[in-house]
Amino acid sequence: MNIRTRITTTLVFAAVALVMSVASALWSWQWMGQSTARVTEAQALVRSVFELSLLVHEYADTGSERALFQWQRSHERLSAELERLRGGIQDPVDQALLRRLASDNSLMMDGMVRMTQAHTSPDAARVAQDTLQLRYNVMASDADRLAAHANERVNAWGRLLLVLQVLPLLLLAVTVALATAASRRVLGGLDRIADGMAAIGQGRLDHRLEVAGKDEFAVLSAGVNRMAEQLQTLYADIGGKVEALSNAKVQAEAAERAKSAFLANMSHEIRTPLNAIIGFADLLRDEKAPLVEREKWLSLQMEASRALVAIVDDVLDLSKIEAGRLELEMGPLNPARLAESCIALLAPRAADKGLSVRAEMSSDLPEWVLGDEARLRQVLLNLLSNAVKFTSKGSVVLSVARMGVQLRLSVTDTGMGIPADRLKHLFMPFSQLDASVTRRFGGTGLGLAITKRLVEAMQGRIEVKSQPGSGSRFEVTLPLAVTTAPPPEAETPATPAALPSFRPLSILLAEDVFANQMLVRTILEKAGHSVIVVENGADAIMTVTRDEDELDLVLMDVQMPVMDGMEATRRIRQAGYTLPILALTANVLREEREACLDAGMNGHVAKPVTPQALNQAIAEIAGFRPTRTDAAPAPPAAADPGEPALDQEILDNLLLVVGDDIGVQLLNDALSSFRTRVDTIMAAGNDLERVEREAHSLVSSAGNLGFMALSRRSRALMNAAAEGDGAEVARLVGDLPALCEAALAMGHRIIAKLSADAAE
Repeated sequence: MNIRTRITTTLVFAAVALVMSVASALWSWQWMGQSTARVTEAQALVRSVFELSLLVHEYADTGSERALFQWQRSHERLSAELERLRGGIQDPVDQALLRRLASDNSLMMDGMVRMTQAHTSPDAARVAQDTLQLRYNVMASDADRLAAHANERVNAWGRLLLVLQVLPLLLLAVTVALATAASRRVLGGLDRIADGMAAIGQGRLDHRLEVAGKDEFAVLSAGVNRMAEQLQTLYADIGGKVEALSNAKVQAEAAERAKSAFLANMSHEIRTPLNAIIGFADLLRDEKAPLVEREKWLSLQMEASRALVAIVDDVLDLSKIEAGRLELEMGPLNPARLAESCIALLAPRAADKGLSVRAEMSSDLPEWVLGDEARLRQVLLNLLSNAVKFTSKGSVVLSVARMGVQLRLSVTDTGMGIPADRLKHLFMPFSQLDASVTRRFGGTGLGLAITKRLVEAMQGRIEVKSQPGSGSRFEVTLPLAVTTAPPPEAETPATPAALPSFRPLSILLAEDVFANQMLVRTILEKAGHSVIVVENGADAIMTVTRDEDELDLVLMDVQMPVMDGMEATRRIRQAGYTLPILALTANVLREEREACLDAGMNGHVAKPVTPQALNQAIAEIAGFRPTRTDAAPAPPAAADPGEPALDQEILDNLLLVVGDDIGVQLLNDALSSFRTRVDTIMAAGNDLERVEREAHSLVSSAGNLGFMALSRRSRALMNAAAEGDGAEVARLVGDLPALCEAALAMGHRIIAKLSADAAE
């Protein structure tokens, strides 16, 4: 309710109260006067009846003619008064009383005549007198009742008059309350607006008045708030322009310093590979140098050349972008496949630093989107390379997700982090955190500047969140345009190879042991396959659901955390997926193989895995000719105490496939796990489930590298624990530490020999 309405309502209440008070007073007094007159008239009737009664007594006692004359005159007055009252009174009770009075009064004349005629007879006169007196008593009673009735009406009108006088008082009280509330509202509104205007006048442009209700003060408060907002916007614009000019000056000075630093840094970056190129070129002129040395020098010269080309490419990319000559080649690209390939390229460098690097894909990611695959790959590799470079321990994660009509790619690391004051300079050309970063990590400082410009050229944006010591998160958001797959390219005939040859496959490897992941992945990639690695059955189901059309085969370990391979296979089959699944496990007993086949697997490869056996099994599956052998393999023999710790032939075959460098890494990872798993088995006691789990891991990790004595003993221990044979487990555990020590000693000798050969 607005103020005008409040005031109007108050005035209306006051006028109504005044009118009601005056009207009720006039009306009440009028009716009170009439009622009082009726009382007076009734009382006059009572007096007239009483007077007539006295005159009858006087005449009876004295026979006075004067008394008779007065009686006659009083009788006539009473008759006239009764007639008048009967014409003016409407109340039926009063009318009945008046009729009775008039009737009795008319009979009095006859009674008086008889009394005058019987004056000579005392007895007759006395009878006439008694009759008249009795009649007058009845009339007096009726007159009293008429007076009482009139008094009751007077009392009723008096009460009504009281009520009618109190009601205006109540209306006046309401009027006073409304007037008080309206005045407080007015005064409060004026004070609030005055305080708000004073605050805004003092420069507090963010101050806002409370807008309460819908009255004039609410409208006025809203208007003051709009004025403050406009003033704030105006001052912000002015302040923003001043700050922009100041920032432009600071940025220009910073750019000048950055370019000077860049020239010094670039001189160092270019001279370093040039020094290697020129120096090794001089050394290569020496024809007497050993061939091994010359090949080593040539390899180092090639690495320096590639580094120099990378520097030149960065400078050219930046100059092309700043000149506006960057052209995007749009086409269908598979974001999941692109992310996996970028991770695969950075994985060796991350592994050298002991980092975990992986890709995470959302389930609703489209298979094909429209974009420049080469430039997007350049963006991801820049971000991933920086993450690996500036992370000394922990992990690097590439996440690819769909956000409505946008594609979000984020790279998260656990590295050194970025100070808040350096974030705004991060994407400037030639900029690094400080000179110490350049000395420690190298680089020109162009990578993120190029990345930002490439993302903006693709109509996207890049953001960074980081805290020193807590890692960084770079997030790229691009428009998402879903498209169809590109037309298939004609396949080129595969070249003959020593191992079974078939078309390259896309293989999902579900394996929880890192050493086994590296081994199997290396064997498969050497054979030309592409590999996706997951660590448990649940991730395998998710990957099959997401990429079923792109996968040709699943290699499924049986014993894994979260969800084992058997359950994962059953769920994959229940979901209707028919792609081949090959069991990859240390369980080789007949019932175990049959359990794999019953779960829906198409074949079985026993650990320890050899390249020949794995590729042969994949060759059969690739032709979609799964085989099922009912004959059970011969039970594994227990380790012979005199058996050598290492089967050199198995290790040599493995090194022939994966190479010495990866072989050394596999050996290091395996040897570090041998002692841990053996110690866990020794401490397990009667926990046969734990013994079985650890022995299962030892079967494959030891057998894959040729440590067959340890592998066979672990297999026998695993089977005994699975059967619940505690006595046999206790017997087999006795020789396990010695076999482990022998394997460790032999493994360290092999690593030393391979490292020495590489150094030569």
